Amino acid sequence: FQVSTVPEFGRIVIYTTSLRVVRTTFERCELVRKIFQNHRVKFEEKNIALNSDYGKELDERCRSACVVPSLPVVFIDGHYLGGAEKILLMNESGELQDLLAKIERVQLPQECPSCGGFGFLPCSACHGSKMSVFRNCFTDSFKALKCTACNENGLQRCRSCAG
Repeated sequence: FQVSTVPEFGRIVIYTTSLRVVRTTFERCELVRKIFQNHRVKFEEKNIALNSDYGKELDERCRSACVVPSLPVVFIDGHYLGGAEKILLMNESGELQDLLAKIERVQLPQECPSCGGFGFLPCSACHGSKMSVFRNCFTDSFKALKCTACNENGLQRCRSCAG
């Protein structure tokens, strides 16, 4: 696990979840995603339900900003902006539009044909089972091992859209 050291100038990073266990959290994440999609700006969504490293990264970033994380969390230019309530208020007042003037625009809402916009696919090595099979050449026996090609959910980053 490493915190991203890539400069985030001119970038929007949104930490969200796709788990519907807590309905209000999921709905707030959807609302923030739709606000940025309606402004047609390019943003990077980091879904902590799909990759636990994003959750660790979010904790570290919020700790350094002295903020208690409550999903969704938005960073613009590497600086903490706020959660759903703040984004909604800024959107209604027009303040968000001014802030997004320097952010790269997209023509159409982007959705990857490979992963459907999630940024992750089932592992190509273990097909999402999180196990790989090792064959012992000396005894012709097989042993199940933890797959090293995917994360704890049996997923890999989509090569088409995540680069």
